[in-house]
Amino acid sequence: MKLREFLKSKLFLRHFLLSLAVGVVILWVLLKLLDVYTMHGRSTTVPDLTGLTEKEVSTILRKMDLRFVVNDSIFDDNRPKGTIAGQDPAPGREVKKNRTIYLTKVAVLPEMVPMPDLRDLSLRQAIALLDAYGLKIGNMEYRHDIAQNAILQQKFNHGNLEPGTMVEKGTAIDLVVGRGLGTAIVTVPALFGKTRSEAIATLNSLSLNLGSEDYLDDQDDDPRVYQQTPDPTARRQQLQAGSSVNLVYRSGRKFDFDQYLDDLLTLPVPLLYGKTPDEVRTALEENSLELGNETFENNVSRQDARVFKQEPDYDQESLIKKGTKVNVWYRSVNQF
Repeated sequence: MKLREFLKSKLFLRHFLLSLAVGVVILWVLLKLLDVYTMHGRSTTVPDLTGLTEKEVSTILRKMDLRFVVNDSIFDDNRPKGTIAGQDPAPGREVKKNRTIYLTKVAVLPEMVPMPDLRDLSLRQAIALLDAYGLKIGNMEYRHDIAQNAILQQKFNHGNLEPGTMVEKGTAIDLVVGRGLGTAIVTVPALFGKTRSEAIATLNSLSLNLGSEDYLDDQDDDPRVYQQTPDPTARRQQLQAGSSVNLVYRSGRKFDFDQYLDDLLTLPVPLLYGKTPDEVRTALEENSLELGNETFENNVSRQDARVFKQEPDYDQESLIKKGTKVNVWYRSVNQF
């Protein structure tokens, strides 16, 4: 039989259709087996696991037919130790059953760093170096020493802390600082409206310590300085280096600090007409204002000088911010 005749025969057609049917059946079976193997149509949404403990994660994922592996850990002082800090796949992703979720956990053991040698450094250098190591400034004690503003000793828990000693990151290190042979006096800064970290940084830069702290609102609700003792708005306040400033906080989200600061840090323009130079200085200091330019007409002596002009000018309705410079002009008392 010739090939052309065979291809046209019923025998060939019957075998061709039979093989085609068998092929279709085999392909269908393979696709079904592939669906079973890949769990086609049986997906689940990855939950958000951040902030949970490993035990809580195990309970949740077991019910969802998912698995997990903790493959990394990080140090984070702002999160509870042992909780989940990150995950892959991310929350909300669709995955198949039995998929493994890879987790990053906040380390339970604290990160340790070697204590740097701060001795003989200036206070500014010591603060910068501690910050670079992830350490904090603790209490500052001032001693009379010729090395003014230099670090004499570094301490922790009232004991000397040797350089190279491993300490927990974030530890507050107490410093003994040279005061010089005289008495170091610093002006108390106005910390109102500052965050806690900003207030502490300002105090440290001025060689002052953080005293007691009180929170009138939720401690985690963006606390900002509401009151301080000593209060520099009452009058110019000065303290010895190493003294403490007590702070009271209110919520930066709930309390209107903009209006509060406007009311707190402004005052009426004082009347200086007819005052002597010494009386002017006293009046400005009592009102937390600064003396600007003093102009003496016709070379009048300070003893005979009296104010006849001031800038800003006196006005019962006008308000100026504390710390503003006031310029004054004097003429002889005999010209009044």
